[in-house]
Amino acid sequence: MFNYKCAAGYTNQANDLNMPFELNKMQQEMNSMTQPETKNIMIARIGVLVIVIAAYFYLPGVQQFASEGTAYLKMRNFEGLRQFILSYGLWAPLTSIALIMMQSLVPLVPGLVITITNAWIFGWQYGALYSWVGALLGATLDFGIARWYGRPVIERFISAKYLNSAEGFFKKHGMFAVFFTRLIPVVPFKIISYGAGLTKTSLLKFVGATAIGQIPAIILYSILGQDLTHNIKLVAIITLLLIVSGFIVYYYRDSIESFFISRNDK
Repeated sequence: MFNYKCAAGYTNQANDLNMPFELNKMQQEMNSMTQPETKNIMIARIGVLVIVIAAYFYLPGVQQFASEGTAYLKMRNFEGLRQFILSYGLWAPLTSIALIMMQSLVPLVPGLVITITNAWIFGWQYGALYSWVGALLGATLDFGIARWYGRPVIERFISAKYLNSAEGFFKKHGMFAVFFTRLIPVVPFKIISYGAGLTKTSLLKFVGATAIGQIPAIILYSILGQDLTHNIKLVAIITLLLIVSGFIVYYYRDSIESFFISRNDK
């Protein structure tokens, strides 16, 4: 019995001595598996970027579409933007959606101009629908760029100060931060979308909060834009109402979060 115990003891000691070597071997195997995956992801990122740049410079009409559309938006030229969208005929709805998506990528370009113009062209119901779809796709695109390319790329477009503020707000309030900021039209959607993409927020929940949160502002501005009169006072009143509504929602955020949003999302 003594010999068996000794043999068992030596065996256990040998196993203990071999354990670090086994762990190192497993780590090396895992590294060898993850390195090709990381390399493939990097190649895919560069490939997508090259395709986008090539499409912008070499596909007929893409560069002209981007430059003209951006110019009308920056100048807040409602009539020029209306004629630009209608010039695409049956493709006008898709043109409008594409403009909103493009606007989400360009700093200092207001999306409100397209929302009002869409309602002026298509009526407030269809105008609101196209604006909602375009804004949702644009926000998702911004989120995906931040998630895939990371902070160094995003800081080329957005100041680090604003990104830090957005990240801090997300870490404190979770998914509610996305919902709340969508209610207030004075908060730049780009910063919110990029900031969310840099956190651990899931894409599905980000899309859900964005889809719901942007509905009130889009509907109100679309109703206003249906009979475009450039009434600055009415725009200011609607904006003020949305801001007040947003802060009311923020005040009751704990009750709303407990009802709609899981605490695990924070």
